[in-house]
Parts: sequence; structure tokens; C-alpha cells
Amino acid sequence: MPVSWDLSAGRNLLIARDERLAPPSVSLDLAAMNALSGGTHDVVVFDPHHRHRWLTGLNARPSVACLSAMTPAQMSRVVTDLAATVMARPRLLLVADLAATVAALGAPSRAALTDLAVTARERRLTIVATTADTNPRWFPEQLIEAFDDIVEPQVVAGRYREPRLWTR
Repeated sequence: MPVSWDLSAGRNLLIARDERLAPPSVSLDLAAMNALSGGTHDVVVFDPHHRHRWLTGLNARPSVACLSAMTPAQMSRVVTDLAATVMARPRLLLVADLAATVAALGAPSRAALTDLAVTARERRLTIVATTADTNPRWFPEQLIEAFDDIVEPQVVAGRYREPRLWTR
């Protein structure tokens, strides 16, 4: 079942899927290509499993930046940089496996990432993340609640589990 979502709306999106077992997320790749080809957002990718390597250092246009952070140190540095500045240009943060990213970050960086998600609109930041579990108990307080829209499989007994978009 197709699910559509508009990057220009400025709403954070959480996609429930098991990033650890699946190939790279097509939805993250499409969001990156859309932002880069349209020149609408600078793109930052957190990729703890190193599955979106093609985005590393990719710049679609001279005025558009794309940065990939794969190690805990790189992700912590980028979270600090994103939290320190409010940019005039919109930014898109793609998080491949939110649970692995949160686990890799230290407590100050986890708190900064949560604050980024909660205050994303004021910072002209949109976050698109994947996770195997959307249960808030596994994440810092308020992180999951900061996602405006959630795409998760709809449980239907004996049938293929079709995706469904939940909005808040």
C-alpha cells in the first residue's frame, strides 16, 4: 500500500522497519535524492550500519551540502553542530536506525538529539528516521513523541502487513 509524505511540510517522520536486517532503506534514499536534486535542503545522514555510503560527501549542487556521519564520534560532533546553530537554509537529518544511533551516542549527545527533534521546526530541521521499534521506553524521553508522522506496518492476521501512516 503506497504511503506518501511531503518533505516540504516540515514534519518529522519515523518509519518502523528493521534497519539491522533489511537492505538500505529506500525511503531514506528517496528523501535524500529528493532534497539534493531539488536543492531544497542540506542533508545530514546518520548511518551507524554503513549502508548508505553513496551519500557520503555527495553534493548535488554547489549550494547544497550533504554530510554523512557513521561513527559515534562523528554523530556526536554533528549533533553538537546542529544544536549550536539555527540555519537560514532548511536541513534534512536522515537517521538510519534510530535505536542504533541512540545507543551509540553518549548521554549529552542523546539529550542534544532529543532536543533537536523536539525543536526541529524552529531550527528549520526535518528529521526522517527508521527504527525497528517505536516503543518510547527504549528511547530518551520525548524523542519518539517528537515525530509528527509515523509509518508502521498495520497488523492484519494471516495477511501481508501493509504500511500505514499515522499522524499526530
